[in-house]
Amino acid sequence: MKRLSRHEVVKLVETTGDCRGFDLSGLDLSGLDLIAVDFRGSNLRGANMSKANMSRSLFDETDLSGNDLGSSNFTGSSFKRANLGRSDLTFSTVTGADFSGANLRKADFTSAKLSGAVFKGADLAEANLQMTDGAMACFAGANLSGVSLRGASMVGADFSEASLLGAMLHGTDMNAANLSSADMRKARLIETTLVGADLKNADLRTALLTNPDMTRANQEGIRTGSILEDFEKDDDPEKD
Repeated sequence: MKRLSRHEVVKLVETTGDCRGFDLSGLDLSGLDLIAVDFRGSNLRGANMSKANMSRSLFDETDLSGNDLGSSNFTGSSFKRANLGRSDLTFSTVTGADFSGANLRKADFTSAKLSGAVFKGADLAEANLQMTDGAMACFAGANLSGVSLRGASMVGADFSEASLLGAMLHGTDMNAANLSSADMRKARLIETTLVGADLKNADLRTALLTNPDMTRANQEGIRTGSILEDFEKDDDPEKD
């Protein structure tokens, strides 16, 4: 596998945009405009891809494990079946990107923009999705066990048949989300908003529910047995 320098990558992008099958491991690609580039089959392990514009690029089945991809633009890019375990995607934009079947175990997406992104069948176990904007994102059939969605906005997102086992959903906005047949056992739904959400056949056994808002949510066939801590505040100051 031929190794390229940063300068050679830039030149190749300017001519063909084809960076398939090269050794780019450990390379500093930070801050570059690498739009619509094909990186499939290349070795990118350990490469610094932070603060770069790599929108509409192809990373299918590439190894990006542990890479710094923070504060970058990956709008419309494809990461199908790629390995991004423990990668840093904090503050990045992955709007409309496709992570179907990808390994994202323990990846950090803190404050990233995920709206419209596809994570169908992806492994996001113990990933950090705190404060993300994942409106209309698709997590159907994905493994989100132990994930943190604290303070995230997941309005209209699809979590159908996904595993949210032990997930932290503290202050998560899941209004109009599809959680049908989702495994939510041991999940912590603390002040989670689920207005108009579809919880049909969801498994909430052993889940911790503290003041969740399930107004107009579809609860048909829902499996309960959860620990309910729905405390009502006393608004009458004269009542003992």
